[in-house]
Amino acid sequence: MTAPVSPCIDRCYTDGEKCPSCGRTNEEVQEWFYADEQRKKEILATCVKRLDEDAYAYWEEQYEYKCEEQN
Repeated sequence: MTAPVSPCIDRCYTDGEKCPSCGRTNEEVQEWFYADEQRKKEILATCVKRLDEDAYAYWEEQYEYKCEEQN
């Protein structure tokens, strides 16, 4: 099994609470670097639920490209 790929799509910034591009909270962005594989899966499953429909569609497309590049 491969490790979860970071949800960052290189458009990340913060609106004060979360990244509007990937949906991660500021804390989750920092936590990603030291989180174990299970926690990364949890972050990935949760963060995208914070995105609106258009942001999610864009994120999903970019994330698929990123995953393909890393394989």
